[in-house]
Amino acid sequence: MHTRWTSLPLLATCVSAFYPYHQDSETKDKRFYPLAPERPSDDQDVYTIDVRRVRRQNAFNIVESTDPTQPHSLAVHQDGQDYSYLSTLRFGSKGQEMHMLIDTGSTNTWVFGSDCKSAACSIHNTFGKDDSSTLTTNSKTFQLAYGTGEVDGVMAQDKIVFANYSLQLPFGLAQTASNDFNNYPMDGILGLGPASSNDLGSKTVMQTLDDQAGLPSNILGIHLQRAKDGSKDGTITIGGLDNSKFKGDIAYTNIKAGSSWEIVVDDVFVGGQACKFSGKSAIIDTGTSYALMPPSDAKVLHALIPGSSSSGESYTVPCDASTTVEVSFSKIKYSISPKDYVGKQGSGNVCASNIIGHQPFGPDQWILGDIFLKNVYSVFDFDKDRIGFGTMSGTVSTTSNTTSSTSTQAPSSSGTSSTATSMETQISTASSTGGGSETPSGNASPFGDDESGSNSTAASAGARYAISGGGWLALVILTTGMVT
Repeated sequence: MHTRWTSLPLLATCVSAFYPYHQDSETKDKRFYPLAPERPSDDQDVYTIDVRRVRRQNAFNIVESTDPTQPHSLAVHQDGQDYSYLSTLRFGSKGQEMHMLIDTGSTNTWVFGSDCKSAACSIHNTFGKDDSSTLTTNSKTFQLAYGTGEVDGVMAQDKIVFANYSLQLPFGLAQTASNDFNNYPMDGILGLGPASSNDLGSKTVMQTLDDQAGLPSNILGIHLQRAKDGSKDGTITIGGLDNSKFKGDIAYTNIKAGSSWEIVVDDVFVGGQACKFSGKSAIIDTGTSYALMPPSDAKVLHALIPGSSSSGESYTVPCDASTTVEVSFSKIKYSISPKDYVGKQGSGNVCASNIIGHQPFGPDQWILGDIFLKNVYSVFDFDKDRIGFGTMSGTVSTTSNTTSSTSTQAPSSSGTSSTATSMETQISTASSTGGGSETPSGNASPFGDDESGSNSTAASAGARYAISGGGWLALVILTTGMVT
């Protein structure tokens, strides 16, 4: 990560994405909460797997998954470092291939336009009238601000083909893009959030699919692969679930009222010990690489991991940590593997923690991204406003019951079971303010380099993000965008 950061208070509706701690005095809307990863480098922590260079003029690599055999499924590729997950869609009459970031954190879908003269557009696949005789644009313009990064352009519509579906889809055609997008291996964003969160003034992908294709169920089943395992079986199944990707039942939790995939968290258990969280909720987001939670919550969690240490909002853990971390929804625990919460190695046996002590929203809101989703088969049910999780096939069970459980009959590929039940569970417990080993003099953060000059072990590991070439990504809705 090359970005610098300043520890300043965040405004309630103003997060300077890419530079999350830079307080922006401007009043422009902030749509997402991203942090730009660097382009791939010779990082020692990159795993040896086959990659395909798919861009015309740049050095981005994509690890392609095998084509799924399940009907109406889409392969999910990634960057080889578990930072971002993408799928290939074909746009227009000529089937222009565009690699789209899978983002359940928003419903806005856009691509880089061929008329865009920005540097970011020149190193990505673009789409325009020369690529399709059926592309139409209108007078509506849009602007999506990402703090230090933004895109703007015009609204368009054309034929889009993916997962054996062909539909006429409205989307944004970006005409300018900030240089922050030089760092992303994507040609656009495929927004898969709930319909109410759309800001482009058009129907979402899932609404359009349901209208034009008549989905058997308006749901998504998502399996994200882990680069460390060398697997290439990431998939999205539209309108149903892929039963080969999970075993047992899917357990559902209703989403909270609002415009995101946000569900109530019962508690977190570390090494079998309850953190005693109460009143917490988590946004489940494929567009976020890590887990983010307010600093006080991260402090409680890491205090239960032996050998952990903190510096500002970043934490380190032993590289050989094996402590179990489990998140409970609807009284069922789901594990986050040490493979996923143990991050980049600093010096010796000190590694950065991929659970970040940063408050992106309210004091009781978290973001659970890919470090969690790689451990479960996830279901996003648009019809019933709920999220489901199941144990992935071929793995040791990552789920367990707490005091009781809420489960469902295993759904078929055509939809969810009619006998499925769900509930939101809140366990009334006293909030813990546990301590833990801290290094108060440092302020290292994977959001950027520490300006304090701290030499703490946590600061060293945090700085590792800056020199490793391995950044991470978060794309989550904050406020409304602009359409004129």
